[in-house]
Amino acid sequence: MYRPILIVPFAGSGSDCVAAKELGISFLAFENDPEYVEICKKRLSMDESPKEFTHLNKKKEKQRVALLPKKLQTARMLTTVPSLIKWTGSKRSQAGLIADLMPTYNRYFDPFLGGGALLYIAAVPGSVAGDLYEPLISLWNLIQMEPDKVIKDYKNKWTDLNKELDAIDTNKIKKGESIPKIFYVVRKHFNETHDPLDLNFLMRTCVNGIVRFNNNGEFNNSFHLSRRGMTPEHFKKVVESWHTVIQRVEFVCQDYDETLARAEKDDFVYLDPPYAGNKQRYIENLDLERFFDTLEKLNQRGVKWALSFDGKRGKKDLTHNVPESLYKRQLYLTSGNSAVNKVLNGSIEQVAESLYLNY
Repeated sequence: MYRPILIVPFAGSGSDCVAAKELGISFLAFENDPEYVEICKKRLSMDESPKEFTHLNKKKEKQRVALLPKKLQTARMLTTVPSLIKWTGSKRSQAGLIADLMPTYNRYFDPFLGGGALLYIAAVPGSVAGDLYEPLISLWNLIQMEPDKVIKDYKNKWTDLNKELDAIDTNKIKKGESIPKIFYVVRKHFNETHDPLDLNFLMRTCVNGIVRFNNNGEFNNSFHLSRRGMTPEHFKKVVESWHTVIQRVEFVCQDYDETLARAEKDDFVYLDPPYAGNKQRYIENLDLERFFDTLEKLNQRGVKWALSFDGKRGKKDLTHNVPESLYKRQLYLTSGNSAVNKVLNGSIEQVAESLYLNY
């Protein structure tokens, strides 16, 4: 009897190898980068650990998901997370991998929400999602409570944008010109009013969806000339899908410590804070001593958590020393190429981020 064998000529971080192993298919993989060989080996060794390090009690997890409304069940079955709010450091490329490592839980907490990729998979009634940036939380609340308003506003701005772009030769636009005008009018209005609907449009049309502020706290990223933004038809479907998933999620604008003070035993927390040395203008650099103290308090209360933090970019090791007493396992998950580094330095570097688990 012939047995199939999967040939993986460019193994990378080993996603194909992991999938083959889970399906019981033999494989032969090749990779010439030693760093990614190690990442691949670590991911393949996970099944040799106790069950709680892969997907805790899958039978119970299926039973929990089965109790959710059918539309929520559908969201849990998707392999990719719909792109709703573009935000620097998005975990859309890692969401499935992180979800496979989640334990069973009562409530889900996300104190550094941003674009909220994992929220789409992990949200259950009673979940709490927070961020310090008020316009961002206001946008999430609008998507939850007034999705038609978000859809209509984006369609109107997108239509005006494309009418303007159709009437000009974008190849003749000189650097520094405020063209298309609609983008820069919206940007000016946002900096004056902090309208969350303006933020939504800006993030869908600015360069690589990068959140960037000047020293005065004003959003200052430019229009992405080669992209016209997601079509209104597609955006409508994305918003409606998210609207269903985030019902009965509480969105709060507050410090992460205040959000996590409510987490209890059998809740699950996912943390994706700005990394050490972060220079975003709407949030101060992370106080690591205070942050690690918060993690210790979660440990003492029996709250399970996963932390995305630091890692590697290209050949640079950016790993920060997280106290080993806080966690039980550290993994590396690939997250594509660094959009920020590409914009700032012109180079394309693959990113592998650390994921710390306290269970």
